[in-house]
Amino acid sequence: MTLSNASAVTAVLIIAFGVFVLYTLWKNWFDSNLTVIFYIVFFIYMKGIDAGVVPNWLLLAAFGLAMILRFEFMNTGLTRMVKYLEMAALGAMLYLSSTLLIRF
Repeated sequence: MTLSNASAVTAVLIIAFGVFVLYTLWKNWFDSNLTVIFYIVFFIYMKGIDAGVVPNWLLLAAFGLAMILRFEFMNTGLTRMVKYLEMAALGAMLYLSSTLLIRF
């Protein structure tokens, strides 16, 4: 699938927003709503261009992990495990969505 110029620029902006969300996760800013906003925007964009590059199960699993991190009563070991799982899912989503821009 080839993207138009406007869709390609939007994809780059969403990927940059995802990298910033990874940074916020790395810095343990769990009380911000950026992750939830990112997943909603990412879902709408992926459904809008109908690329089918990122599987729905991966997107929903990452969103579920982000919602679990919103709870404040988890111990540090479980929080760390959920954080790393979400970072891995988000990294896979960003990698798969970057394949829209780079075609070999």
